[in-house]
Amino acid sequence: MPLLEKISVFDGLLLIWELTETPEELRILIPEALSDKAFSLLTNPKRRKEWLAVRLLLREVECSPAHISYTEIGRPQIEHEHFHQISISHSDKLAGVFLHPSKTIGLDIENADRDFVRVEKKYLSPKEMELARTIPNGHGLFWGIKEAAYKAAGIPGIHFARQIQVGISDEKQLSATLTADKTQNFRVHQFQFNRQLIVCLIDDNRNNPRTKK
Repeated sequence: MPLLEKISVFDGLLLIWELTETPEELRILIPEALSDKAFSLLTNPKRRKEWLAVRLLLREVECSPAHISYTEIGRPQIEHEHFHQISISHSDKLAGVFLHPSKTIGLDIENADRDFVRVEKKYLSPKEMELARTIPNGHGLFWGIKEAAYKAAGIPGIHFARQIQVGISDEKQLSATLTADKTQNFRVHQFQFNRQLIVCLIDDNRNNPRTKK
């Protein structure tokens, strides 16, 4: 299936691809992958599909594989005339790329049918557990928010339960706060497609926003 979604989020661009093709079908669409060293190192068919789908999405903004690199901790970086921040995520059904001209961002895609409740104590505080139970797919959504915040921060070893807090802002919207070397606040945009939870975060540089925990 070609590009599924191309939508504006927080003045950035979210691109979503539905992973219905085989790796071979996707490779036909991007033949230059055969000469790409990073692709040649991938042997898992699922990883190959994800890699190819992401590069096909980036074509939508005229970005070639040569314009994507990774830091030592695996954080993606992009060279583009307009978009200077990138976050990438995959599930078993979707691949996604979130791009922004300037602000720190994070993207996570999760299968809503995964059993997040079973491991809730590993990533949620007691108050977050209570709040998650009041929101449809709350446990999966909170996991996605924390994964996206972790990607946005780019700091190894962040403890999900202690250092990333999910709450509801004064505007009745979900928000996240990450406390590490400094405190970072994030606004949240989320939606669902075919039982896949899609979470986008953006750095919220408003001064000391009040958040209900």
